[in-house]
Amino acid sequence: MNSSPIFLLLVFLSPIFLNAKIDFVHQVMPILKKNCAECHTDGKKKGGLSMNTRAEFLAGGENGEMAVPGNIEDSWFLELVESDDLDERMPPKGPGVSPEQFKILHQWVKEGMVWSEEITLGSSGWEPKLKPRMVSLPKPLNNRSHPIDRILDQYHKNKKISSPSPASDRIFARRAFLDLVGILPTPEELNEFLNDRSVNNKENLINHLLSRDIAYADHWLTFWNDLLRNDYTGTGFITKGRTQITTWLYSSLRANKPYDEMTRELIDASKDAAGFINGIKWRGSVNASQTRNMQFAQNVSQVFLGINMKCASCHDSFIDRWTLQESYDLAAVFADKPLELERCDVPTGKMATPKWMFPELGKIDPKANKNERLKQLAKLLTHPENGRFTRTIVNRVWAQLMGRGIVHPVDAMHTKPWSEDLLDYLADRFAKDGYDLKKFLLFVMTSEAYGATSDRLVKEPGEGYRFKGPVPKRMTAEQLMDSIWQVTGTHPRKAEAKVDRNSTFYSHNANKMLGKPQVINAHWIWGPNSQTRKVKLRTTIDLASAPQLTSFLATCDNAFSLKVNGEYVSSSKEWTKPLYHEISQYFKAGNNRIEVDAEMFGGGAGFIAQFIFGKGDQKRIIETNKDWEFLQDKEWIAAREVHPYGSGPWKRPLENAKQTTPGASQSGPAIRASLVKNDFLMRSLGRPNRDQIVTSRPAELTTLQAIDLANGELLSGYLAKGAKNLSKKLKGKQDFINWLYEYSLGRKPSAGERKLLQTVASDSKNQQQVEDLLWLVFMQPDFQIIR
Repeated sequence: MNSSPIFLLLVFLSPIFLNAKIDFVHQVMPILKKNCAECHTDGKKKGGLSMNTRAEFLAGGENGEMAVPGNIEDSWFLELVESDDLDERMPPKGPGVSPEQFKILHQWVKEGMVWSEEITLGSSGWEPKLKPRMVSLPKPLNNRSHPIDRILDQYHKNKKISSPSPASDRIFARRAFLDLVGILPTPEELNEFLNDRSVNNKENLINHLLSRDIAYADHWLTFWNDLLRNDYTGTGFITKGRTQITTWLYSSLRANKPYDEMTRELIDASKDAAGFINGIKWRGSVNASQTRNMQFAQNVSQVFLGINMKCASCHDSFIDRWTLQESYDLAAVFADKPLELERCDVPTGKMATPKWMFPELGKIDPKANKNERLKQLAKLLTHPENGRFTRTIVNRVWAQLMGRGIVHPVDAMHTKPWSEDLLDYLADRFAKDGYDLKKFLLFVMTSEAYGATSDRLVKEPGEGYRFKGPVPKRMTAEQLMDSIWQVTGTHPRKAEAKVDRNSTFYSHNANKMLGKPQVINAHWIWGPNSQTRKVKLRTTIDLASAPQLTSFLATCDNAFSLKVNGEYVSSSKEWTKPLYHEISQYFKAGNNRIEVDAEMFGGGAGFIAQFIFGKGDQKRIIETNKDWEFLQDKEWIAAREVHPYGSGPWKRPLENAKQTTPGASQSGPAIRASLVKNDFLMRSLGRPNRDQIVTSRPAELTTLQAIDLANGELLSGYLAKGAKNLSKKLKGKQDFINWLYEYSLGRKPSAGERKLLQTVASDSKNQQQVEDLLWLVFMQPDFQIIR
């Protein structure tokens, strides 16, 4: 594939990948605090310059820019701090910056002025309240009644800015699929949503996606793995110094376990969840701040309260108000023996007392044993009056959906939110809704704010951020790979994660017995002729209410896979062993879509099935016949009845079928990126090794990522294999381009795009040309960005 021109463009447009050597907190921050803070922080802006944050420093003052990352000559502040002229030197008082300190600042600028967003040089003068706060909703404006929209409409009115306009239905559908289940809507799913003109079409789509518990868990596993630093390989696993929580975590997500319950199980070290608080036992000697006890204090405070205790694990924090004593006291809750404070690895002679930072909610008994102390801490963290706990998680989820938190960054919960009313309302509602994560997702996503046109931020706005709509998000490494695998049919064959993806894992009807199959009046059906190797079949059924009992009986010569309402149910490759399942959990009140992918390997071709809804006089039966449809050249045509059941070459294979579990056959849901080991490509796309907690991933494309996307071997292999898969079923290049665009980008190509892409793939059966076409589509920002 000749991709060098675009590759070079990507490289030159990508930000420089920096490997900083200067430690901002310990080397740069003390210099700035001593020499600059008095005049340029805590609301003081001498010369119009504020240095509370990196963004404010880079914004400059009355005389323009003072600092330019990577550019020594244009960083005027260096000239001022080095000057011998006392009339222009900064700071104007005292001895000023020493030569050694200047070298540090000089190198810091040269390396790109690395300065984490959560670190502030000065205080905003704002401290979050501990307890929850009740918020009175403003009156609705413009008939927008959703509580989120009521708060934001008043916010926009106060800020004198316009409310964002709605995004198109195509953008909404793609956004909702990627946000909730991490994959793209198929062209069929997209068009079904576009053709749904009901008032609640968006809410119906969100509810449907939330009901797909396997896809939901597959996707959100990435977020929780990052947050809880859970992985399948890496530091500590070989030496048994680290254990996974994957099985517990995945089952919790599938069951939609309440968040407060999840937290208590993590802190209380319940079975299969202890790996989180146990942390990592590093090989060799480590500094005092990296022991398991201190990891516990850092991880618990960061994950559940949005508090950074890392700095306070070595000395009193430079970043906020937390002290070394508070950090060690929290670590002592977990410690097996008395814990002595060490300041910068030097023992202090002071001993820690097991306690936590907010005794006004309750205290931990320092005399209790370790297990009891952990139980007490778990209860205090999830205490109904702990507003920090609920604010932290709703802010994290809001950031996942909206691209930016109400508090930004999400680990700096001491930072003033851009809307205190919105954050406090969401936190209070989340608690009142039983800490239900899916219910919270539904609540946010049914607001007009979520469905609004995205707000592209040209640069980091700092403390001046104003909400004008969701911020576009770059796909995670997992979303990008899942989407490529989905379009090209190149999913991995084996998962590394030890999880239960059985379709009836949480079915209320999994144990319902069906008895012997009933009288069968179905027909074997197929596509246009018996030589057609693969065929897509479908039918629909309207149900007045969700069924309590549904039997499914089917076989196919030779293989088939069944989906109901877009969710995989079961599959088989042995026609002499029919499937017989109870599958009521897949159906809902209203319209239901049944889809079958059938394939014959040679000889006869036919699919036969019977669905029975309910029992007795109330039962309804759907059987395969000419009322079903098959897909041919993008049109659905009445299925061809091959033989009535009991005749033809297959005789009567269904009558002695035994009930089995859906999903327990030869194949199942496609393997997702969250379930496999990290590889070079996903690492370069931002998937972390999870030795540390990760709460946000890089938002910008780096040079390394551009190189791997342009000509990395792993991606090239997937595209080559995908081109081979797709070129076999192309019916015409124009239809293929339309299909590829609608699947990958959620839209159809413009006339100009189609004309250009047709020159790339002039022969739709040419695998190399199809590979080039896939590459061009997958490299587009419209593919990689969730708008």
